[in-house]
Amino acid sequence: MDQEFQQQFAKMEMDGSVHDRSVDDLRTELDVQLANLDMISSTNPGVVEQYERRKTEIEALTKTLEDREKNTRKVEREIKNARDRWQPALEQLVASIGKKFSAAFDRIGCAGEIRISPHDDYDKWAIDILVKFRDNEKLQLLTGQRQSGGERSLTTILYLMSLTEEARTPFSLVDEINQGMDQRAERAVHNSLVEVTCKPDSAQYFLITPKLLPDLDYHERMKVLCVNNGEWLPETPGLGNMNSMIENFVQLNRDRSSRAG
Repeated sequence: MDQEFQQQFAKMEMDGSVHDRSVDDLRTELDVQLANLDMISSTNPGVVEQYERRKTEIEALTKTLEDREKNTRKVEREIKNARDRWQPALEQLVASIGKKFSAAFDRIGCAGEIRISPHDDYDKWAIDILVKFRDNEKLQLLTGQRQSGGERSLTTILYLMSLTEEARTPFSLVDEINQGMDQRAERAVHNSLVEVTCKPDSAQYFLITPKLLPDLDYHERMKVLCVNNGEWLPETPGLGNMNSMIENFVQLNRDRSSRAG
């Protein structure tokens, strides 16, 4: 410390600043410095130890943070590489389904569209179905509240039919999907269903319904099963046989045609 004061005093002599201060000023400055020295010497010795410990902890946490940031960047690269592989295929698949879906809606005089709804959280990715049933409307997201029950049923069956050519399932089954539809929509849906599901490479499709409209389109690959059940079924064997009733109906029509001719 004496050497430090000597160097400082020598500097003051060289630049002449020592002559600008009185003896009292110098003594006051000396007292201040001595007081500061006393404060340093009386400091808790544990402070230095605490400082060194905190410094070590900060260095360790900094390294941990750098490692985690490095791992985060690595995972982000892997996610991007994976997404670059499957997202184009997904977009192509959805576009193919959407083309069939829109065409099906066009055939019944309405409009429909499907879109991918991406999200930062991959668990929240979704397919949005947008529909329009009236000319004065815009495409609206299909929800459980916005459209009527018949409109939702119509959208569901058209969407399922759009999936039929893309899906690899042995069969599909829908139950009473035509309930709540008006006759125009029901007829259009049935005829579209026959066209799509009766192709040679199509899987089986089961439609369960309590009613069907007259004069619908049918195909030779279709099979119609009529289930008769209830407490009013006839007890006489053979009475009410559906095949016999159809044969009798066809024969009756032939007889009428013969007599008319």
